[in-house]
Amino acid sequence: MDLILPRFLRDIKKPIHTTPSLRWKRGLKTASDHLLPGACLLCGLGAADDIDLCTACEQSLPRLGSHCGICAQPLTRSATCGRCLRKRPSFNTVKAPLLYQYPVDLLLQRFKFKGQLAAGKVLSQLLARYLKTQIGNGDCYRPDLLIPVPLHWKKRFARGFNQSEEIARELSQQLNIKYCRHAIKRILNTPDQHHLSRHARQHLPLNTFAPGPASGLLAGARIALVDDVLTTGSTAQALSLRLLKEGAMSVEIWLLARTPLDN
Repeated sequence: MDLILPRFLRDIKKPIHTTPSLRWKRGLKTASDHLLPGACLLCGLGAADDIDLCTACEQSLPRLGSHCGICAQPLTRSATCGRCLRKRPSFNTVKAPLLYQYPVDLLLQRFKFKGQLAAGKVLSQLLARYLKTQIGNGDCYRPDLLIPVPLHWKKRFARGFNQSEEIARELSQQLNIKYCRHAIKRILNTPDQHHLSRHARQHLPLNTFAPGPASGLLAGARIALVDDVLTTGSTAQALSLRLLKEGAMSVEIWLLARTPLDN
């Protein structure tokens, strides 16, 4: 039966680990891609063939310029920041193409808090483009496994999805790298980071994460930990320590955006 169905109907039938309402939204988005011309998510004008942004809006997005070679903190020149010099984090490096400024913050908030998957897809496509270039230039290794930052089950139930899984799924398709959401789990339901001050974000309990049912995949693997945005790096640090403890060979952090210095 799948052989004769249109592609968007086959996509709707595919089993995915989301709520029924989210599956319906994703199915409608896929159907609209086939039936309607693309429009830019920011200005509403005609979009490019492969992404829902017009050329002008895409070129105006705030890019991450000079930054720390380890944690990607924006700097006036490319170097290693003082914090990483004092104490090197457990992850190797952070890769992010964009700054968390307008309109990137607008798209991310639409995606994360309003369930607008089209906004998340656009940002994930931009990240995939950036990573293809980084890998092709030898500035980034090709990992064995993509691991999305997990949400506590209560938060996932309330939101209906995990934004990091949506990003990892898109990267898996674009880069042909396996992803797994069951290798690690969040066992403490910590407060939303965007509600906390920078000082409060730096104190994530050490027992926030635990190995999941598929943690055996981590042994000897080079991991790319996938998330939406990074501010203090406390989540990335805690998760990297857990992944290394479970046998991962190395950990890189792949992000949609990095917060600027004043956030």
